[in-house]
Amino acid sequence: MTLFKALLEKYGTNEPILSADIKFENYSRPWIMKQLQTLCEEGKIIRYEKGIYYIPTDTVFGKSILSPRKVIEKKYIKDGTEIMGYYSGITFQNQLKLTTQMSNVVEIFTNNETAKVRDIMVGKQKVTLRKARTTINNDNVAVLSFLELMNDITPRSLDDEKKAYIIDFINANGITKNDIISYASVFPDKVMRNLIESEAIFNVAQ
Repeated sequence: MTLFKALLEKYGTNEPILSADIKFENYSRPWIMKQLQTLCEEGKIIRYEKGIYYIPTDTVFGKSILSPRKVIEKKYIKDGTEIMGYYSGITFQNQLKLTTQMSNVVEIFTNNETAKVRDIMVGKQKVTLRKARTTINNDNVAVLSFLELMNDITPRSLDDEKKAYIIDFINANGITKNDIISYASVFPDKVMRNLIESEAIFNVAQ
């Protein structure tokens, strides 16, 4: 099996491929990087940016273009089944239908960032990365996202419809008071005040 066939089998088309993740039989890293360069020259794969590649498909407009959101997800939110980050700010509020405002900047807390806050570009998409308050994983991502929301909102801005969306998120993710107690210490004090003022705390299970 060639490296290209191995990549196609594992990742498919139009999906981010991180060069750091590529392992092929017993070949060395320099050999793999040389093969990636050759595949790029042949047009079989495309280098999206440093360390990120993808296998394009042919369209009526030429080679397909990789979505920046897929790259963001892969590097900072979820790689396979492993959760390592979550959206915050206007990005998350928009996902919950708490606002119709569309931000030009995607905001993320992630394990894969060591700086307190840093702005980067992924393709043409601006991203604000923030170092995780605590290690993010599959088990705590929902409660951390929820507490981050409580840190960002202004309680008096929540009408009944918005409160209902927040309650739906709490119920869908089974967030409990014990979950909140476990992680409240890594958030600012205003989170607990906003929990009470927004009345969200009264909809969290024991």
